[in-house]
Amino acid sequence: MSLYKNDRIEFLKESVESILSQSYSDFDFYIQCDGVVKEECQEYLASITDPRVKVRYREDNKGLAYSLNELLEVVLPLSYEFIARMDADDIALPERFEKQLERFKEDDKLDCLGTWAIEINEKGEEYFRKQMPGNHEGCNELFKKRDCLIHPTVMFRRRYFLKAGLYPLDTYFGEDTIMWMQGFQKGCKFGNVEEYLFKFRLDSNFFERRRGWKHAMSIIDLRSRVNHTLSYGFKANVYMYLYAIAKLMPTKILDSIYKLFR
Repeated sequence: MSLYKNDRIEFLKESVESILSQSYSDFDFYIQCDGVVKEECQEYLASITDPRVKVRYREDNKGLAYSLNELLEVVLPLSYEFIARMDADDIALPERFEKQLERFKEDDKLDCLGTWAIEINEKGEEYFRKQMPGNHEGCNELFKKRDCLIHPTVMFRRRYFLKAGLYPLDTYFGEDTIMWMQGFQKGCKFGNVEEYLFKFRLDSNFFERRRGWKHAMSIIDLRSRVNHTLSYGFKANVYMYLYAIAKLMPTKILDSIYKLFR
């Protein structure tokens, strides 16, 4: 988990407790403070007595990808076989880890596994139920249009990073998109547990922050890179431009498009 200055204490507590309350309990929980965080968040982290929690601090804000890579550089030399992601404002349902580990044990070729998610607003009210393909073939087909995993739900087998490398540091956003691209390029196998094992929080500015000319151009840059690298072809480029055009729509229209096509 990476934590930064805008993360709210009430959401952080829910997020951390949802991990510490998992039905599967044999894990360590690494948290990186990406720059100076709110005083109440720092005090909360300092108050946690669970020995599984290991908090790291840094004064400069470097971004999510940088922080995740820092944590990976800590854990990859150790003996962990699986590495899971989490965000500081989301909620993992109690059986998330257990269900993901069961799926990994059923398929020893699986490298990266997400879950379905219930999207919630700042009040915790349900907004949308988001499903992703269960198997690798479905993930590959969806990735020709958009992301095939919900980033904070994923659990990786350690070897994923040995094959695909770490998160890219050269994107305006979408470090997870390039991470999936690197995985597909290197022959990693993807999937999703077809159960709602996660609550993904949408803040009040979710759509406003994801629209506009800069975001649209970044979509084209990002997806062009994916389509070229994976040789996805003409149809994928059409989806890319439609996706970018959608980012120029007013917030209310973007909200409707999101529900229709997600």
